[in-house]
Amino acid sequence: MSSVSLHVTRPAGRALIVGSAACRAEHAQLLRAQGFQCQELDDPYTATAELCRPQASYNTLVLSLSGLYREELPVIAAVKRRFPHMEIWLTNTEGRVAALAEAVRLGADGMLTADGFHRTNAAEPQAAPDASADETSASLSDDPSSNPGEPVLTPEELRALLQDQPLFPPGEPGR
Repeated sequence: MSSVSLHVTRPAGRALIVGSAACRAEHAQLLRAQGFQCQELDDPYTATAELCRPQASYNTLVLSLSGLYREELPVIAAVKRRFPHMEIWLTNTEGRVAALAEAVRLGADGMLTADGFHRTNAAEPQAAPDASADETSASLSDDPSSNPGEPVLTPEELRALLQDQPLFPPGEPGR
C-alpha cells in the first residue's frame, strides 16, 4: 500500500468505538481527553445497528482491526455509503497490513494512534462494486414504518447481509 500518513487535527464530537474492552479502553481515554463523547461496543454489527438508530448522531467511528475478521471489513463501505459525513479511524493495525490496505480501500479515513489521528489516504475511497454491500446499503435506508428509536436492522440481520447469506436455511419457514 503506497499512501502518506498525515496528522489530523479535528473538532471533537461523538465517537463510537468498536473492539474488545481492552482495545477500546486506551482509545476511549485518548478521545475523551480530546473532548469526544464516546460510546463503546464489542462488534461491528451492533455498532452499525447503533449508527442506524434515528436519534444516533455520531461523527466518528473507531474500529479495532484486532477485533474484526477480514470478512467484516465491508461494514466500512456500508457505513460510508449510509453516513458519508462519518469519519472511520482504524486502531490496532500492527501486523495487519493487508487488512489495513483493504479497510482504506473500502473508505476508512486513517489510523488513530497514541499521538492522534493520521489520515492515510487523501483520495476518495475506491470500493469495488459488491452486490451484497449494495443490498446492505439499501437495507440500511430509513423505513417509515419502523418504530422511532428502534434500530433499522438487528445485529443478526446485518451480519447476514454483510455475509451475503440468507437469514434462514433453505426450506425453513420465514423464507
